[in-house]
Amino acid sequence: MGDAVRFARSALWRAKVARRGALVAVLTTVGALVSPVTAFAEQAPVTVPAIRQWTTGTGSYTFAPGARVVAVPSLAGVAATFAADLRSLTGIPVEAVTGGEARPGDLELRLGDISAPPEGYRLTVGRAVLVEAASGDGVFAGTRTVLQWLRQRHTLPAGTAADWPEYPERGLMVDAGRRFLSLPWLRARIRAMAYFKLNYLHFHLSDVEGFRLESTSHPEIVSPQHYTKAEITDLIAYAARYHVQVVPEIDMPGHMTPILAAHPGLRLSTPDGKTRDGFIDLGRPASYDLMRELLTEYLPLFPSRYWHIGADEYVTDYDAYPQLAEYARAHYGPDATGKDAYHGFVNWADDLVRAAGKTTRMWNDGLEPGGATVTVHPDIVVEHWSASGAFGLPWTGPAFTARQLAEAGHRVANAAFTPTYFTTGGAGSLFNADPAAMYDRWNPGKFVDGTTLSGPANLGSKVHLWCDDPKAYTEDQLGEILHDRLAVLAQQTWGSAKPAALYVVFLPRIAAVGTAPE
Repeated sequence: MGDAVRFARSALWRAKVARRGALVAVLTTVGALVSPVTAFAEQAPVTVPAIRQWTTGTGSYTFAPGARVVAVPSLAGVAATFAADLRSLTGIPVEAVTGGEARPGDLELRLGDISAPPEGYRLTVGRAVLVEAASGDGVFAGTRTVLQWLRQRHTLPAGTAADWPEYPERGLMVDAGRRFLSLPWLRARIRAMAYFKLNYLHFHLSDVEGFRLESTSHPEIVSPQHYTKAEITDLIAYAARYHVQVVPEIDMPGHMTPILAAHPGLRLSTPDGKTRDGFIDLGRPASYDLMRELLTEYLPLFPSRYWHIGADEYVTDYDAYPQLAEYARAHYGPDATGKDAYHGFVNWADDLVRAAGKTTRMWNDGLEPGGATVTVHPDIVVEHWSASGAFGLPWTGPAFTARQLAEAGHRVANAAFTPTYFTTGGAGSLFNADPAAMYDRWNPGKFVDGTTLSGPANLGSKVHLWCDDPKAYTEDQLGEILHDRLAVLAQQTWGSAKPAALYVVFLPRIAAVGTAPE
């Protein structure tokens, strides 16, 4: 892309942001004029996502100098983060103390049996503020409600809130494989996620443009711009402070361009010598040696209970690579096919991940009905992004629906490419959807193929940032692009009653709660 085009795109982006700001201001004013007149004490907290239940009390609470965060010792970390956020948000010095009794004006954090789902909490506003939950995650979620409310006003009406999420996974995927994303930017996204009660950062660390992790087993594959293992450890610890799980993805057996640039002999090729730069040859034992060495190096680095193997966009025509069928027949029986080499790889990788005490995740497009004798292990979580098979191309046949995957024993995450994807360039950017599409016409139970799946088999959803054009936007612009999408995703995955019928009316609420504390 030329400099002139980039300048034009940047100018258009700035104009769009300005128009959005003006629209929010108008809608906020109009909303104030047309809303029913209600007493201050009757107003429920204005938050994103909206809380589920609010019961009005008598009196009010005022946040003022001298307020403390008082917590039981097991919540000392939550208390410290909450106090730091309060200081950043308000400029008022707030001390975090463990043990002792809360005084009027304090904010108290407490564990208790409140009979709520995981991450559920109860918030009581009186002479002090009490956040109570059965777990630290629930207490932390409650502190985000308090932060959002105090950003808007320092005197809060008395009352009681009961709140909990519908989906356990609510988050963001960032593509650092194509574009190196700075550590300060990643920390800011973690804070933004936590502010909206999102808890899952999917860290896509390798792709056609780069391999972003320091490696001791294979330093030859690492891109000049990469994260050291110490930096990753620090980032994981930072995310843990905000109750965000970091789930890594090293994409295999496709999207391996930087890895195979250093190991060209392992590239998949046709009998006439045409090679695929990003595809590793699953018919070669040496391919498994390389992938095993990388997996066993990195699995201990990430404490997450999940490991994402990618497994997307590998092959559309297995017959073009007869060595895959030959390998499959030798390992999986005389009736095995080339597709079985792919299924066998998925199960092979899953065995390594399970041996490390983790659960495997993968994209869905390689899982099409028919053509294989090997069944993919049902313990693998499938990220359902495409209605079609390999490469998401319609002529490759239909992928399994989310319901079919659930019936086969898989848990599923809704990664619908529209409306949850934002792609910075290339063909994928043609499918970028405005946040209104996510808010007005979609929910995490509705998959891209039009089918629905609810209940425990559906883990939730994420916003996905794909950096197909690594130079298309600045990091600040990417943060702006993601902000409203994260707010909408938070509302949709939390599952509370939508506070506005349309996104355009939801925008003033996003503006009211603002951005996360620094």
